[in-house]
Amino acid sequence: MADEVPLAPAGAPVPAEPATATLLRPATLHAAFRVPRLDSALYVGTPWYVRDLTVTVVGPGARRDTLTANADLPGHMLGVRLPADASQADRIELTATTVSTAAPPYLLTGDQLAEIGWRSSPYAAFFGLFLALALVHAIVAPLLRSRAAAWYAGLAAAQAGLLLPWLGVVRPPPEISQPLHALLQSAVYVCTTGFTFALFPELRVTRRALRAVYAVIGMNVAAVAGGDVLQDLWTVPDLFTQMLLVALSLAFTALGVAAVRAQLAGARYYLAGTALAALGTLTILVPAGGSLLSFAPLVSGAAEMLLFALAIAASLRHDARERAALAADDRDGLTGVANRPAFDAALGAAWNRAARASSPLAAILVDLDRFHAYNEAYGHLAGDDVLRRIARVIAAAASRRDDVAARYAGDKFVLMLPDTDLPGARYVAEAILERVGFLAIAHPAQPTKRLGVSIGVTALTPRHGGTATAADLVRRADAALYVAKTMGRNRVITDEPVLAAPALR
Repeated sequence: MADEVPLAPAGAPVPAEPATATLLRPATLHAAFRVPRLDSALYVGTPWYVRDLTVTVVGPGARRDTLTANADLPGHMLGVRLPADASQADRIELTATTVSTAAPPYLLTGDQLAEIGWRSSPYAAFFGLFLALALVHAIVAPLLRSRAAAWYAGLAAAQAGLLLPWLGVVRPPPEISQPLHALLQSAVYVCTTGFTFALFPELRVTRRALRAVYAVIGMNVAAVAGGDVLQDLWTVPDLFTQMLLVALSLAFTALGVAAVRAQLAGARYYLAGTALAALGTLTILVPAGGSLLSFAPLVSGAAEMLLFALAIAASLRHDARERAALAADDRDGLTGVANRPAFDAALGAAWNRAARASSPLAAILVDLDRFHAYNEAYGHLAGDDVLRRIARVIAAAASRRDDVAARYAGDKFVLMLPDTDLPGARYVAEAILERVGFLAIAHPAQPTKRLGVSIGVTALTPRHGGTATAADLVRRADAALYVAKTMGRNRVITDEPVLAAPALR
């Protein structure tokens, strides 16, 4: 009778009765087996698909010892140590609740358990790396208004979360661990996509290519969700799922190639990272077993994250160099504010940053009313003094680090306000109008006998792939300024969105 019970070799799954189990409908797993006679202690350990494990040692004779498993084995593995004389038993009966019969309990020796504990060390190191990168970039993102850093922080946090079950610190039940794994893995795909387009807002991708990328992401999300929730009912071949992941890695690599060809800041680091990740992903197609090759995707993923961080740094350095265009020699010689070329350079840099952060960018155009008549009445020296006084008012309104005040042309000034919406920009413009009034500069050609200014205000939020440009921002502010002049001057007019006419009833 005992010879009919199968012998379970150490290091292999125990022979269990076939069943179908899913996360939504767990099944009871039964197994009966004998264990070999070894010098080492023997254990029954389970993956995290299994819970509620009990082991009963039957025989010889009337012996029937039931052992309840706990999570005390290395890595918080659920399991139980078999008695020293378990090899003499007629059979070992096992009962467990499982969400997947594809991962049954294993019979393990003490040495094999020690190896499992040792293999958790690399996961701990990579977990610490991903967590540190997430925290650093979560701080950097709001400080530097970097949308790419924000997506990167989410990506690193998701990568760290995926490693939690491998640390051996906690053992969540499969009803929690499996949906959480699907959610975090999907977050990796989404955050990598968001990071890519936030880092390269200028990248031009055809709609067909963009749809292909999103389709591959959707299929990968469906694959990981189906595998984690449906388990045994998920009949899609592993090779197809692996090829989907490879296709996604190659898609990101292709985007890196496009960014390098467009000579975008940080593109070379991004391409190197995605290429390494693609190579690491390809290794999942190679049977690795317990070899070090099984760590290749994790190592390549860590290298990718480090190179992504360098790509962010390169992009931020590029933006800083563009802001440095506002050096001392780029100042208007008369008024001391930035000149037109410096403003144009700063506007281009601010537009790109606003596109990456998906934040509004405002422009205020200020024009002195009937300034030609003022020069004729008081002379050009007095006119130059007025220009300097108005410039100081506008420069004082540029109170933040990234605000830029410039002399745009003749008696026209411009104020650029990053991260400012239309109501905020109008508030600043009205303050400028009020402060100019406080100067009480005499002007005989004005009805009020005081110098006034006409102000046009607009704000836009750059969008990736949108048709609006930085030049449109100034053009729309200039159009609002023209309206202010036609309405009687010395007032603020905002560039309001055009509303559709109401339908007639």
